[in-house]
This record gives sequence, C-alpha cells and structure tokens, in this order.
Amino acid sequence: MSSANAPSPLAARALLPAADWRGALMAALVGAVGGVLGATLASGSQGTYAAAGAVLGLVGAAGLRGRTENAGAGLIWGLGGGFLLWIVIVSASAAPHLAAVNSQAMIGDVRVRIPDFIACVLCIGAPVGIALGIQGGMGPNSASLHWGRAFVAGGASGFAAALIFSRWMYEGDFFPLIAGFGTLGSHFTSVLLHFAVACVIGCTFGALFQNDVRNLGSSMGWGMAYAIFWWLLGPMTLFSFAFGRRPDWSASHAGELFGPLVGYVFYGLILGVVYSAVNTVWTRLFVDSDPLNRKREGPGIHVLLSLGWGATAGLVGGLVALPLMIQTGVITKLAGLEGGTPLALGILSHLAASTVIGASYGFLFRGEATDGVSCSLWGCVLGMIAWYVGPLTLLPLLRTGQCDWRPGAASALLPLLVSHLLFGVITANVFSAFERSRQKRYQPIVHPRVEDLCGEPGTRPTAPLCLFVLGLGVLLPILLG
Repeated sequence: MSSANAPSPLAARALLPAADWRGALMAALVGAVGGVLGATLASGSQGTYAAAGAVLGLVGAAGLRGRTENAGAGLIWGLGGGFLLWIVIVSASAAPHLAAVNSQAMIGDVRVRIPDFIACVLCIGAPVGIALGIQGGMGPNSASLHWGRAFVAGGASGFAAALIFSRWMYEGDFFPLIAGFGTLGSHFTSVLLHFAVACVIGCTFGALFQNDVRNLGSSMGWGMAYAIFWWLLGPMTLFSFAFGRRPDWSASHAGELFGPLVGYVFYGLILGVVYSAVNTVWTRLFVDSDPLNRKREGPGIHVLLSLGWGATAGLVGGLVALPLMIQTGVITKLAGLEGGTPLALGILSHLAASTVIGASYGFLFRGEATDGVSCSLWGCVLGMIAWYVGPLTLLPLLRTGQCDWRPGAASALLPLLVSHLLFGVITANVFSAFERSRQKRYQPIVHPRVEDLCGEPGTRPTAPLCLFVLGLGVLLPILLG
C-alpha cells in the first residue's frame, strides 16, 4: 500500500473498537479495590463503594479513550471523576427527603459526608485515573519522558516554591506542607522535612506533567490541583499512617488543617509557574530545534499585546464586578487602612487591582482558551486565585501584618468570592475576544507536518482540572467555615 493511501493517525484511532475491554476490566478492578479501601477508611458501605468504583472505572475507560496519554493527565481526569462520583452519591442519598430539608441541614449533611468525598477522590478517582493514564501511555505514539529534566526541574521548582513560607517557618514555626505530622523534636528537623516534602512533590509533579505543562497559566492550574491532591494525601492521610494512627477525615479535622490547605494552594501556584518557566528554558536550550514552525510576530510583541489586552479586560471585569464589591462593603477596605477607606479611593484601588490582575491573566493564560467554555473555566480559576491571594491573604497582611487563614475568616469572605468569579469570567472572555480578533488578521505560518506532530486537539484535561480546583476551592471554605 502506498503512503498516500495509508490512514492518518486520527483515522486509525477511529477504527479502534469503542473500548478496550481488557483495560476497562482492569480499571473497574482498580476502582472496586479502591472503593473497598475508601469505604473502610471512611466507615462506609464497602459494597456500595466497590460498585461505584467499578462503574467509574468502566465509564472512564469508555469515555477517556485517547484522552489519557500519560499518568498525569489520567490523574487529573480521575480527580475530577472522583469529585463527580461523590456529588452523585450525595445527591442520590439526599433525593428522597430533599423537600423536607432546609439549607442549613443540607450543609450539615454534606459536612458529615466529607470522609466519603476524600474516599471517592483519593481511593477511587486517583487510582482509576492513573491506571487509565498508564494504559494510554503504552501506545506507539506516546511522548517520551525525560527523567533527568523531570527530577531536576521539578525538584528545584518545589524547593523554590517552599521558600515562600520561610518567614513563617523561622518566626512562627508554621510548616504548612508537613501540618499534621506531629512533633518532630527540633526546628531544624521540621525545616529539613518541610523542604524534603516540597522536593518530593516537585519531582513527582515534573514526572507526571512534563508533557502537559506548556504555558504559565495552565501550569498554575495543574500545580494547584496537584497541591490540593497532596493535601488530601499527606496531612489528611499518610501523615497519620506514619505514626500508626487511623486517618481522621472528619470535617472538624479538615477545618483544623484549613490553614495548611491555603498554604498548599500557594505552594502549588508557585510550583506550577516556576516549573513551567524552568521547563520552557530547558526545552528551548536543549530540546527544541524546529525551523518549520514560524510566526509573523516575535514573542516580545505578543507579550506586550497580551499585557495590554489583559489590562483592558481586567478593567472591564472590574467595572462589572464593582456593584457586588460595593454591596459586600469590602470596597472600603481595599487600601488596607485602619478605620476604613473613602468610597472613591476604594473604587480606584479596586479598578487598579483589576487592571493589574487582568494584565497578569493576559501574560499567564494567553493561548489557553480554545472555546467559550474553556475560556470561562480559566476565568473562574483566575477569580478564585485572586480571592485566595487578595482578600484572604494580602488584605490581612496590609491591615494587621499577618495572614488570616482560619476557616471562619474564609467563610466571612464568601460573598466576595462571587464577585471575584464574575470578574474572572468577564476578564477571560474579553481577553479571548481580543485574541480571536488578532488571530483572524495574523494567522501563524505552521508547516502541515508540525500540525500532525501536535496531536489531536482538545485532549488536555482542562474541564476536569477546573472542575476539581473550583469544586474544592469554593466548596471547602463553605463546608469548613
């Protein structure tokens, strides 16, 4: 057969059966075993969770064919799937008596089911996703993994991200990455273990997501999701096993570890940005050599345009969110002055901050959104990050000199989270409109062979990534507060 009549990679993939039953049965077995383990740790029904895990494995094998090409992507799909599985279980159990339950009782019932949530994500979703990712990575067209780059870049990035806690480590003995580990005997031992855990997380991040991390913005999302996963795995689970204790997955214990959760979130954001930058420099210096991929504009022009578009989009988003900011009353506290801030100064501070955040979005997330849905999802992630960084961290620092990461403080700021999510969605969509307009005028010159090497579009797990990050980032402050 001549090469002209050979099927393309996409056509060959379409000729494959609807599901690989051997892999599907393996994923179902992994889900069932994980369900039994999760039910044991969460004191739930082993039969129910074994069946739920098997169903998730079968559905994942059938629905994710061609979308999990490595263990990292599979893990993200699994985390999102585990979160959805928990929502289905909670909804099914609450449906018979939903009309007779008020909102406070409903929140209380969901708080009681936090152990089930951890079981679904940690014991069912993550193992099933990793198993499917490993199976998908065994194909002939799977990308190779450079272990040296993964461990060097990942370990260095994890160490650098852990440095943001240096002040609290040396002044207040606050070690968020090893919270719940117990008393270690000396300050030096705590510092050493803190950085050891940071390097382990960084190295595994590099090994899992090396072929998925591309731009700075999406890498922040990957880092944040992976850090939240490690908060569930480390402080909530493994650290108890290390001292022979049964893990405490209750809402009260999770509330005690809410401050370290915020610390993990910040660590993940910094880890993602630093790793993306180091990985980009590494590939530009030692890997990439592609004279066929040419663009009409240099990278400097694109960065300047993205900053300008982002600043404009942020200003528009700030204007749209301004009425909600005024209604919550936080607009008079934005300058960080004691006794409140005049309304006019608060509005100017809000619009200035919105412009800066929008410019940051333009620099970090340019080229990420492929459609309106992904654009809005990334915008929500932007708004949530801005809420954690701004009202929950920087404003208390400006006003009192200390961060307030208590669940009660986060609960009091929940109305402000709504305005930040709205701001993010508007900013992302306005910025995307600028990008689409520019792309219509200046199309990049890309050789057809380069398009083939890029693989099938839309296989990056943006939706489950945003679902997991937004679900936990929004839901946990509500339940734990």
